[in-house]
Formats: sequence, C-alpha cells, structure tokens
Amino acid sequence: MGAKKVFKPGQTASGILDTKGGDKLKQMRATSNYNFQFIPKEKIIPNEKNKNYSQDNIEALSESITVNGLRHNLSVIFDVEKNMYRIVSGERRFHAIDIMDENVYKELFPTGIPCKVEKSSISEIDEEIMLISANHDTRETTIEEKRWEIRRLKELYETKKITGEITNITKEIAKQLNMSQRQAIKYVNAEKLIPELSDLLNQNGISLEDANKFSRLDEWAQLKIVELLSAKGSIDPSELESIKKISQEKELENKRSQEELARTREKLDERDRHIAALERRIQQLQDSKSQLPEHDLKEELKYVSDAKEKAEHEKQRLQSQLKKMKQQQKELEVRNTSVSSDELKRITQFAKTEQTLQLLETNFAVLKNHKKLLKSDADLKIRLEVLKNRIIDLYNEIEM
Repeated sequence: MGAKKVFKPGQTASGILDTKGGDKLKQMRATSNYNFQFIPKEKIIPNEKNKNYSQDNIEALSESITVNGLRHNLSVIFDVEKNMYRIVSGERRFHAIDIMDENVYKELFPTGIPCKVEKSSISEIDEEIMLISANHDTRETTIEEKRWEIRRLKELYETKKITGEITNITKEIAKQLNMSQRQAIKYVNAEKLIPELSDLLNQNGISLEDANKFSRLDEWAQLKIVELLSAKGSIDPSELESIKKISQEKELENKRSQEELARTREKLDERDRHIAALERRIQQLQDSKSQLPEHDLKEELKYVSDAKEKAEHEKQRLQSQLKKMKQQQKELEVRNTSVSSDELKRITQFAKTEQTLQLLETNFAVLKNHKKLLKSDADLKIRLEVLKNRIIDLYNEIEM
C-alpha cells in the first residue's frame, strides 16, 4: 500500500484548491449560504462601504498577528464578475496582513487567509446590513460609530419596510447589533438632539439615558440644557423639570397663536369669496341681464353695492388684524428664544418649593398615623408645636 495522503488546509485530493475555478465552482460559491476557505491575499479586495470604520493602528495590528496569530477570520463575499472576494468584515486585519513581509506572510498563511465566504447572491442592502453587523461583532466601536451604525441601519431597513420585507425597524436594528429594542429606540431618539448635545453624547459628556430624555424637548429647551451643562457640568432633576415646564408653556402659547392666525386667514378667504360673488352680481345687474323692473333693479344694485362696501371694510379690518397678529407671532418667537436665567432660576425654585410641600404633605400623613405617640411623648409634642408655629409664621409672611 502507498503512503497515506495527508491533507493540509486549502487542499483537496487532487492538490491545492483551484482558486480561479470554473463556471460550476463560481455558481456554487455564489449560491451557497457560506463556506470556509483559505484565500490568497491577491484574490481579496477591500469594500468601499468599510470606509466608515477607522483603519488606524494597522502596523500594531500587523505585529500582533505576526506574534499571536489571526484570532478572527475574515468574512468575504465572492464577486462572480470580478472573480475576486470582497471583504465584509476584517478590513483592518486584511490591511495588516497585506503589509507583512512576504516571507512572514507565506509562513503564517501558506495556503491563504482563512475566510468565511458569505452567500453572494444577496442584495446590496442585505450585504451592507451584513457588513455593519459583522463589524459591530468584531470591533470595539465608539458611541459615535455605534450611532452611525444605527443611523445607517435605519435607512436601510426603511427601504426594506417600504417593500414589505420587514415591519418593525427598531426590532431589526436591535437584532443585528445584539442590543435590546429599548436601547435601540434610545439611540434612534438621540438623532433628534441639537448638534451641541449630539457632540456631548459622542464624547461621553452625557449618558444615552440623558440623551433620550433631552431628545424629547424642543430646540430652545435643549439649548438651555447646554447652557447649564456648560456653566456647571450637570443638570439636576428640578432644573430639567423647570425647563420642560417653560417649554410646554411656550408650545401651548405658540399653538394658540397659530390657531388664531389660521382662523383669521380663513375668515379673510371667506370674505374674499363673498366680495367676488357680490361683484359678479353687480356686473350682472349692470349688464341689464336682469328681468327686474327699473325701480327694483336700482334698489338691488344699491343693496348689493352697500353689501360689497361693508364686506370690503371687514376685509380691511381682518387684514389689519392679521398683520398685527403676525407681528405678535414674531415677538413671541423672539421671547421663546430669550428666556432669562433669572426666569429659569425662579421657576426652578418654584419647582423645588413644590417638591418640599409635597414632602411635607407626605410626612403629615405619616404623623397623623402616629398621633397617639405625638400625644403621649412630650418631646415629640414640643417639636410638633415648634413646626406648627414656624408654618404659621411663614403663612403670615406670605399674606403680608
């Protein structure tokens, strides 16, 4: 018997695996879900979509692979037309291997770079989704990179939702990035932040939880939060509640103003239609198309003309009112962007006072449940008397 044949990675019974392959092999590569292969670096090409991920510290990574070996295989897709393998995940690893000394490369990868070959008959959208997911799994992404991943996945899944392939975008994002749907929603909401707060989130200046809260506020409120963070580096709950309260009041006032403007415009349009109808009637009467007697014709002409004059006066009044309301709307917008620090401080103090009164009411309920102790214990009774006198004094000061 002949010696037993020992196969090495990347070999078959007939020798080294044919990396060029015929049409049948190409078809098999394109339609298979995925397979594992050792691929020469000359047959691997970068992926344009990987440019969104940093490609720094390549030299250090190359040295690490030389010493410790390749810890994660590359993920690639076979391009039938180019007869090349396009990288899905492992761009940095590929460049780190590519810059190696040729002798070192041949020693470490005699039959090629180990690669997971993904199914290549997928759409461009699914390929990019796979690319983002694979990079997320193998990289320590910054919060800025993670936000880009979620933003881009949202765009891709919106297209798939239109075609009916999916129904819940955030659920799909969460699944691809191995996070809860609740966390995915917070990241999506963070896209509503103004640039200043968005930068703070990227730099870990605020938490994702805070970013989610701030994203629900309007631009004015978010700018106020930036001011407070810049001034003292933090914002306490009472200040946040105060900002919310001011913002809600502004929104309500603005809504009322907009509704009033809309009603006035509607009245003005109605008046224009009425005047146009009266003008047509006058024209008909003047053209003598009416069969009315001359006396009645004069009477109707006078009646319609008077009505038209009255309608025009009403139109002028509405136009003047609309102009005044527009000016008031502009002034309101200016006020909405320039609430003073003193006003914010006043509302914050008011919120704190409300919290204190609420606490006092809660404690009063507790005291009431222990009235027997208050009656029997002299020390407790004295302290309750002192508290009563202080409350009376405060009330008298407020009334003065």
